[in-house]
Amino acid sequence: MARPGRRRRATTPDSTTSVVRPVAATTAALAAALSLTITMTATPSVAAPTTSSVTTTDELVLPAEPRAVPRATQILNAGVTGFLWAQEGDDRLLWTEYVSGTTTALERRLATPLEYDIDTGYFRWNPLDDAGYGTGSDTVALYSAEPAPHVTLLRGATPTGVEVPIPEGHSYRGTFGDVVLTRTGDDGSPAAYHLWRVHGEDVTGTTVTGLPADAHEVVVEDGDARSVVLRYKVGDGSEGSDVWPHWGLVDLATAALTPLPDRVDPENGWEVSGFRLSTDSVLRLRAGRGGADVYDRSDLSAQPHTLDTGSFSYQAEFAVVDSALLGVEPVWPGNNLYRGQPLWAYSFGGTEIVRTKVMDPAAHQIVPAPDGSVLVAGAERYVEEGDLDWGVYRVAQAADGSITRSRLTAVEPVPARIYGLALGSGILSRADDSTAYAPGSTIGAYRSTWLTTPSAGGTPTVQRSTVDRSVDGSDGDCQPRDGSRARCIWMLADGTGHHGRRYDTGTADGSELNILYPNGSTEWGPSIDTGASSPELMDLSGRYAVIDQAAGGWQYIGEFRPGADGVVLQRRDEVAAAVWGSTLWSGATSGGTVTATRLPAGSPVETFTTGNGCTPSGLQAVGRWVYWTCVDYWGYERGTGLYDRTTKRTATAPPGDVLLGDNYLVQHVPGTGADSGLKLIDLHGGLPASGSHTDLPSRMLTTGAALGPDSYGRSGWTVDRFGGGVAYADTEQRVHVVPSGVPTSALTAIDSALTSAAASWSGTWWLSKPAASWTVAIRTASGALIRTLAGSAARGLLTADWDGRNSAGVLVANGTYTWTLTAQPADGQGTALALSGTTPVTDGLAAPRDYAGKDGVGEVFTFDGSGTLAIHRGTGTGTLGSAISGPGWPVNTRFVPFGDLDGDRCNDVLVLTGTGVLRAYHPACGEALTPSTPSTGFAGTVSWRRYDLLTSPGDVDGDGRPDLVARESLTGDVYLFKGTSTGALSARSRIGAGWTGYKQIVGAGDLNGDGRGDLLALDGSNALWRFDADPASPGTIKAGVKVFDGWGASYNAIVGVGDLTGDGRADLVARDTTGNVWRHNGTGNGSFGSGTKIATGWQGYRAVV
Repeated sequence: MARPGRRRRATTPDSTTSVVRPVAATTAALAAALSLTITMTATPSVAAPTTSSVTTTDELVLPAEPRAVPRATQILNAGVTGFLWAQEGDDRLLWTEYVSGTTTALERRLATPLEYDIDTGYFRWNPLDDAGYGTGSDTVALYSAEPAPHVTLLRGATPTGVEVPIPEGHSYRGTFGDVVLTRTGDDGSPAAYHLWRVHGEDVTGTTVTGLPADAHEVVVEDGDARSVVLRYKVGDGSEGSDVWPHWGLVDLATAALTPLPDRVDPENGWEVSGFRLSTDSVLRLRAGRGGADVYDRSDLSAQPHTLDTGSFSYQAEFAVVDSALLGVEPVWPGNNLYRGQPLWAYSFGGTEIVRTKVMDPAAHQIVPAPDGSVLVAGAERYVEEGDLDWGVYRVAQAADGSITRSRLTAVEPVPARIYGLALGSGILSRADDSTAYAPGSTIGAYRSTWLTTPSAGGTPTVQRSTVDRSVDGSDGDCQPRDGSRARCIWMLADGTGHHGRRYDTGTADGSELNILYPNGSTEWGPSIDTGASSPELMDLSGRYAVIDQAAGGWQYIGEFRPGADGVVLQRRDEVAAAVWGSTLWSGATSGGTVTATRLPAGSPVETFTTGNGCTPSGLQAVGRWVYWTCVDYWGYERGTGLYDRTTKRTATAPPGDVLLGDNYLVQHVPGTGADSGLKLIDLHGGLPASGSHTDLPSRMLTTGAALGPDSYGRSGWTVDRFGGGVAYADTEQRVHVVPSGVPTSALTAIDSALTSAAASWSGTWWLSKPAASWTVAIRTASGALIRTLAGSAARGLLTADWDGRNSAGVLVANGTYTWTLTAQPADGQGTALALSGTTPVTDGLAAPRDYAGKDGVGEVFTFDGSGTLAIHRGTGTGTLGSAISGPGWPVNTRFVPFGDLDGDRCNDVLVLTGTGVLRAYHPACGEALTPSTPSTGFAGTVSWRRYDLLTSPGDVDGDGRPDLVARESLTGDVYLFKGTSTGALSARSRIGAGWTGYKQIVGAGDLNGDGRGDLLALDGSNALWRFDADPASPGTIKAGVKVFDGWGASYNAIVGVGDLTGDGRADLVARDTTGNVWRHNGTGNGSFGSGTKIATGWQGYRAVV
């Protein structure tokens, strides 16, 4: 292989006179040449060659990204009006004019496209390894060995020229200006060198003189339109003879060779390493001494300018521009400098040498032009990562001594080679050799592209793209193969915006982790440490993964946990396995049984048997479908098939490189023929009656020629299992995203995780395909909507968080709430996803009458003759459970179950003593009420004994605080005392007059679902009346509405107990005269159901409240 750089050609001469044959372009050839002319803009560029690829009208094609290492170029000849060059991956010879920037491709092409090895910095072959294409002028020399050796001399890109025959016995050594150089003899011992010039229709030859008779190992080292530098040896290799090279300068005008000053010290012939020509100078290189000498070309005897080049290696390229020495190092793989190195200038025209960085990075080639400038390929500006905007520049020295550069043409980047692809929920992940390249740590970048979710028959478009973290060389088997890099990273999408790779990632502490990378981020994502060596990620869906030990026979079922270490759920013998959401499919170690279990617990789901009973070696699962393949130990295929979970039927399936999508299979048919490529098999209509997959509808997505030879599933092509289509990389490194054209499955939740805390709830659902929007409705147990959570698009993962507050931002009361998720499919196909469940709130506001459990269920108070107050727990199913007892109360004490007066989220109790003092007691939630329970009094000296009835209906005025209702015994007037923010009671306000006819008045809670506390009153004729709080006039009640006639005649105690049944409605509990306790279920519309006996023997209680 050859590095880019200056010409080093072996040459020998000859002498003859020949006839010039003019070469005229044919009409076809001329038309072809003209058709390849490209008119450049202000920043001209030459497009890289392209090949055709299969496209369809319904696919999205993403252009290739630029390779991190710029396209390598070879400047073949810098002339007076333009330059000839070639570029990596192209077989064209390109002539670019300096002034116009127009680039024209010559009719002649290289034998093969120019190949460059980015890992070594060498061309796999170099056009300059032979005799080149002309030097130092606009003459382009094209050598041909057939039908007889000759050189065609063109003027720039002009398609016509003259043909100079190479005489028999001569070998072509190059063209310098208009002079053709040939050699007779061989490299080791040339007979002579000859110069050939065209004069009219004749070619005249002149033999080079001055070359020592014993010269051998003669090569052409440099040259331009005026001179040629020959390097040769004269010693015979014997002891004491001169074994170091000599150099001579051949004047093309006189054909005379003049020795160059190649000995600084006659005893140190090794010191000089070469000579380079520029317009006015001859540069002597002394790599062994780290120096360079610049001679005046017109007077080689004059004292040279000597410069220190010790900072450069012996491989550096040098050239002189007026009074400045330019130097550039080659790429250095060992130092991860693969994109080029800086071009430096050492100006020596003044009193001191000035060092200037001209370009960073630059190519390792400096080509002098006849006007004294040089041509160099390099970057427009330095960037650490990304496209360097490569071009060819003219570098010169201005009158003030500064170094200038001007862009002549842009060099289009090489398409970044794609290492791997993954596609999940419309998020495309790709690994390629773009952005950065340093194989010790980085061989490219991961990129993410978010695609729209089209409706049926539509084509996706790009929403946004990101450059993510770097690709490590250990992410796949990415060593060079046959001059290229194969699709080498096996990638999987989890469907939620992460992708994993088959190979593990090593860490500094020696761990070998399976890591997911988040799309759109440069950071690591969740990881699992199995503890195994070489763990390989084999399947991935959402949070669950199948990981096989590469050598050892163990298999791990893991769970990735974002923000925490992943866990291994199972360690078992390696079997065929696949995961879809929380469903794990596992083959048997022997036999055709395939079993589905539910993760994480591993509970059984279903089982089927492979069609021919073969033991699966591989499984894939997507929704309704399971694909299996059976390959034995020796690599023989023993059966392949599909299982339909809906119909419980099986059928055959194609073997080989196959991936399962949503209602389709894609088979990679190997080869490059018409029937090769990617074939999509439609499954949405179910399995055929014949049981053979060959009877299923199918279509070709692309050809094998478009895919290239190194394309495999999950690296060169992939499917979107989560409701999407197919993506593949073509030979031009473009990515095609092709809709499947198959109806997708309905949107489902394939996994879920629900978390309830004391006063919050969150739900996470892993989706089978993207959702366009979603809502989560939060309702009370009675069905009242209190909060709606909403979101827009969700790709694979939908998360809703409820903070236990209603739409007004107020904490809800303790109790059980219902959530209902509704999600609309982004592709418009199938019904909406609808799921529901319940969640308890235990750290919200205190629910009416909830004293014992913070469960939203009401309790019943009883007071016996011994002075013990018992709080009977509501079970939530309409019955009463155990009691919490608080003894020591005077028997003339009256109790009023109240709400939370002091704001501690525990219900309080108003206690009226026998002396008429009303106090508020504040028991802790679930604690008994005793005389020692903390309490506070109320301002005022008026005895509360004036009121013969005290009850609390809840919040009457709608301020969120409990209120007290009292009936004055003397007048029968009913008064409201509002709870205040300070834990006190407001002054009274009358809400009813003359209520002496009611034998019982009950604070019943919210009976009609308007959120305000209501009253019930039982009159002397046993008619039950309901008095609703009036939201239009807060703090008042509406006129009574009769609920029942002839109701409750036997009841001597009626209690508004709150929600006793768990349905969110306010219920009643009543004791009859025989001690039986009855429950009347609230209907939520102000009425009640018939009585249900829930207890007996309560006749001994002094009070039931």
